[in-house]
Amino acid sequence: MKLTTTILAVAVLLAGGNAAQAQHKKQRLEQSQPAPSATTLTSQKPNRTMSMNGNTSLAEALKPKFVTVPNDPIGVQVATLPNGLKIYLSVNKDAPRIQTFIATRAGSKNDPTDATGLAHYLEHMLFKGTSKIGTLDWEKERALLQKISDLYEKRRGVKDDAERVKIYAEIDATSQEAAKFVVANEYDKMMSSLGAQGTNAFTSLERTCYVNDIPSNELEKWMVIESERMHELTLRLFHTELEAVYEEFNIGQDNDGRKVYKTMMESLFPTHTYGTQTTIGTSEHLKNPSMVKIHQFFDKYYVPNNMAVILSGDLDPEKAYALALKYFGKWERKSVSNWEIVPQATIAAPITKEVTGNEKASLQIGYRFDGVAVNLKQALMLDLVGAILNNGEAGLIDLNLLQKQKVLKANAGSWGLHDYSIFMLNGTPREGQTLEEVRDLLLGQIAELQKGSFDTWLIDAAIKNAKLERIKGNEQNRNRTSAMLDAFILEQDWAANVNYFDDMSKITKAEVVAFANKYFAQNYVCVFKRQGEDKSVAKVEKPKITTIPLNRKDESAFQQAFKAMSANRIEPKFLDFKTDIQSSKLPSGVTFDYIKNESNQTFELYYTFDMGKNNDKQLPMAIKLLPYLGTEKYTAEQLKQEFFKLGVTFDVFSNDERTYVTLNGLEESLPEGIKLFEYVLSNVKSDQKALDGLVADIMKQRYDALSDKRGILRSAMVGYAKYGTKSPFTDIIPEADLKALKVEDLTNNIKTLCAFPHNVFYFGSRTMADAQAIVGAAHTAKPTKTLPAETVYPELEITKNKVYFVNFPMVQSEIMMLSKGTKFDLQQKIMADWYNDYFGFGLSSIMFQEIREAKALAYSTFAAYGTPSAADRSHYLQAYVGTQADKLKDAVTSVKAIVEEMPVAAAQIENARQAIIKKIESERIIKSSIYWTYLANKKLGLDSDVRNNAYAKMQSVTQDDLIKFQQKNVKGRNYSYLVLGDKSKVDMEFLKTLGEVEELSLKDIFGYSKP
Repeated sequence: MKLTTTILAVAVLLAGGNAAQAQHKKQRLEQSQPAPSATTLTSQKPNRTMSMNGNTSLAEALKPKFVTVPNDPIGVQVATLPNGLKIYLSVNKDAPRIQTFIATRAGSKNDPTDATGLAHYLEHMLFKGTSKIGTLDWEKERALLQKISDLYEKRRGVKDDAERVKIYAEIDATSQEAAKFVVANEYDKMMSSLGAQGTNAFTSLERTCYVNDIPSNELEKWMVIESERMHELTLRLFHTELEAVYEEFNIGQDNDGRKVYKTMMESLFPTHTYGTQTTIGTSEHLKNPSMVKIHQFFDKYYVPNNMAVILSGDLDPEKAYALALKYFGKWERKSVSNWEIVPQATIAAPITKEVTGNEKASLQIGYRFDGVAVNLKQALMLDLVGAILNNGEAGLIDLNLLQKQKVLKANAGSWGLHDYSIFMLNGTPREGQTLEEVRDLLLGQIAELQKGSFDTWLIDAAIKNAKLERIKGNEQNRNRTSAMLDAFILEQDWAANVNYFDDMSKITKAEVVAFANKYFAQNYVCVFKRQGEDKSVAKVEKPKITTIPLNRKDESAFQQAFKAMSANRIEPKFLDFKTDIQSSKLPSGVTFDYIKNESNQTFELYYTFDMGKNNDKQLPMAIKLLPYLGTEKYTAEQLKQEFFKLGVTFDVFSNDERTYVTLNGLEESLPEGIKLFEYVLSNVKSDQKALDGLVADIMKQRYDALSDKRGILRSAMVGYAKYGTKSPFTDIIPEADLKALKVEDLTNNIKTLCAFPHNVFYFGSRTMADAQAIVGAAHTAKPTKTLPAETVYPELEITKNKVYFVNFPMVQSEIMMLSKGTKFDLQQKIMADWYNDYFGFGLSSIMFQEIREAKALAYSTFAAYGTPSAADRSHYLQAYVGTQADKLKDAVTSVKAIVEEMPVAAAQIENARQAIIKKIESERIIKSSIYWTYLANKKLGLDSDVRNNAYAKMQSVTQDDLIKFQQKNVKGRNYSYLVLGDKSKVDMEFLKTLGEVEELSLKDIFGYSKP
């Protein structure tokens, strides 16, 4: 069959041909297939006939009826297709890309009580394709999938373990047969071919959302794919994906935050599914899945009048609506029963719960309120209460607890859900402080709120700063789509979002105080998270799974037709640092770099110093101390308030190599803000008590890091493998030296900071001349000092395979393979991006397919040929897998094999090449990101936009070039194997086969231990 390249013709083909062909196909299928039964495995496709009211003409149905709100800063347009599907659109021309969400108003609260985790697992399965996407022979595959479904139903009713194992073996064998008709990851490959980024999905209590970021010229092709995938559920490769969910469940057993959340929700909602079931589901339900129930859930909730298409980016609203109508408008609406909100018993007295785990001690306090859909005014009040208590600068918690160093960490805020909302306070104790003491301090701030112990201006300032945060957030398409998603899920008119700050500004202090006294009493839940062994951990054991054969060569008819669709290409735009960044000198001689903000009335101001901890270990201490210091004129708390009143944020931070002093906020506040900014830098006053508190908190944070398994592996162990005992990670000020620091020395470091060479960078809406005049008048310090020499940490050579093992109590085991390459090379970076896209990163990558899809050995895995941040540092290959301890041998062996002998799939290699080209064509580095890109390139010894080089190279490279890159830079290398796990569960004898095993203590890799 000859495939036409026109959009319309191919779209007809993808939809099944013309009306006569579709009718003939329908009759043929009806004659050859049995009538669907109660356990039919494939969800029935919704009727593809346009659903309209009897009096609605076709012309009227096709015309978009957008609902807009006056003075909406992001111009959201909302429309409803005749079948009930909501369309949310926001135009943002910053880059030729579109952030896409497809949302269903159903989540884990809608799970059947005997099949929890279903909504989440369904989310996973919607990446597997349909009867068109991902299949080579649907009729044969369908029969086998039906058999698998029937076997699962049979197994659910069997209690005898031996019989269950026998049935599962049959499921496994049948799955092998079914997999022969599957095209691996076809959906992901098609998305990648568009130049899509961030392909993913998420499920929470009352929503499931499918995410992509696509080039704007590929919108129609995106709709072709998504309209096909969203209207039909096909549960192929079911048992291997279920194994990935098992791994996700087991990961949660090592996450103390999830335990706290689960306990909080159970206590606040004892008879509502918010609390009676979790998104991941119970271990028992995961072991006994029902394909039938998953299809029933899909048929009930994945219907147009319960879904929304949400787009933000470079789009034409009328064209986008027309495309949505064309591809999504053919679904037939179905009745969706209203969710009954289950009343919860009043909490008359505090409920206290405890959980234990390896991570640092903390606590959470929760209050239950009405849902946003039930009581929008109350939700607005809760947001304001949260801002008064904790806004990051001048809230009651910020000033009374954090600024005064009474707790290590604390925050407060509301979580608005549909049925109920929650107001939460969180706290982390300082060294020697009890969780009960932290609880009392947090509740004390609620009492201060009830007494009205805050100034009226705090309400206005909190609203001003929240506005600023939203203005900055609206620059990102992802934030816009998230806001529109909330409106859809919570069933709110968009006007509520646009009028949010106006409505909030009408709330008086008296109303806030009255609200706090009425609703905050002894009606809370407090969950203490204590350090210790958790003996209640439940792990889902793996069943025996045979590796699924992956077909990477063939394509479905759908994909062949899809590939024939054409789309206009986008012309890439590259940076020219000489013209994109304007530079001059301030009167002090300091370089002043400038970029114009064309989007809004906000500014960013940075003083950047090319020195950090590697130059002077005391410098980060001085920088950390600054926020706790006052001046002769202001206390530290008053300074926070003054900046907050202006609607600006003053911040300082330092890393290994750079120090930044920053001011950002409303453009109108720049003149006053920079005066205060400069005054603080020149006039800070020593405060020994503040330094003592800072030292104590730093030591507490160091001790807490010893129980953070992510930091142990990815920072401490990686640092040890790269540098040995002395690395940028371990070369820190010892505790005794910290306590001996003189506050006067640190204060002097702050006052003389601007005497070191530095640049000033301004991004704002003023003209260069205006901005330069304001900054130059305030920033008069002349650099007179020389930068301190930088400590050099030589990278170790990896001359042989070696295993570094750290014993840590956890359900999973985590492995990182690390191998050193050459010093930075631009051509390697370009080829590495291609290699990573094809082999190591993403849902369609070889690594993901082999380790998760085919072998079901891990939930999370990746491989990356990394690019260093400086020209004198090396490229490193990292390969990661997190898996159950009993699967460690299989997982590591498999990862080693495919890293060493990279499987070659010609179509995927070409797909990855095209994806990089399309991403470069549609990417726009804009606003202040231009400057940070310039600085990053400068450290690599580059003075131009490296994407220009990559774009040119990707036009001519071939499959052989990628193979040669892998053979030269990956194949045959020596590795450091970093293994983190429970020694009693890990096969230590297997580790010895990888190389010499060195068991490390936490002190070895951190350079310190807890007393």
